[in-house]
Amino acid sequence: MANDNNIDLLALNSGRRTFPLSADESGRLLRIVSSALLIERHYQLFIWLRGEVQEFLPHQILISAWGDFANWELKLDVVSALPGARTEALSQHPIDDVLRACHADWAAGGRRPLLTKTVGLIERLGTRAGSIYDALRGMRCVLVHGVRDARSGHDSLYVALNSGSIAKGRANDQFSYVMDSLVGQIDLAFRRVAALPVAITSGAGKHGDWLELSAREQEILDWLVQGKTNIDIAATLDISPFTVKNHVQRIFKKIGVNNRTQAAAKYSQALKELRRFVEDGATTR
Repeated sequence: MANDNNIDLLALNSGRRTFPLSADESGRLLRIVSSALLIERHYQLFIWLRGEVQEFLPHQILISAWGDFANWELKLDVVSALPGARTEALSQHPIDDVLRACHADWAAGGRRPLLTKTVGLIERLGTRAGSIYDALRGMRCVLVHGVRDARSGHDSLYVALNSGSIAKGRANDQFSYVMDSLVGQIDLAFRRVAALPVAITSGAGKHGDWLELSAREQEILDWLVQGKTNIDIAATLDISPFTVKNHVQRIFKKIGVNNRTQAAAKYSQALKELRRFVEDGATTR
């Protein structure tokens, strides 16, 4: 009976009478809701978005824009594990025209979930040079949805981009229903952390950032923390030990450590934080 009550509450919040999800999917969505209330820092927001949220909204880049769109007085945030796709990059590589187009299309569609290919958005980038532009060019699907603040008349817009499918075969009605519920929770999670400054400071990168790791570097780090030697990793990945050594040195620099022990400790801490979110979300349902 308790589960039925929770499901009815989510359906009520979305303005729907039914909840067209399996029991397992319903449980995941409820864990997402409860875990969102635990978020206090930007890094926790990243971990949360990389967790069960991906089951409903697979994405590699999530752009958040909120404020007065009519006068273009906005706060922006970019959450991604892709190299260069960072909020601070927007100071030198703005994407205002892309966001204007996304917001205009979303508003014209009655502020309903808008799922499409990224072709039109990518065309707007032209030949601009910049790591965040390169990251956007690698995307194929985009979901645009947001939340309207009726009191202030302002919008919170979320643009999720992925190199693969986003809808995952869901029917249109079901997908729209899920996005209404999920984006409301994403908006709640973003409101729980302070906005990052859209500027590059002199201290940026001083301590490194493991989120800047490439896919290959992440793969090598996985093996490294399992105690594999450079020779072991080279044999597994079919590359030279010298190449592995270069990757390892870059990994250390990016995540701000000096040796394998420190790298393993930092990696383990990230995994513990992720597990804590999942466990806390399950126990607070």
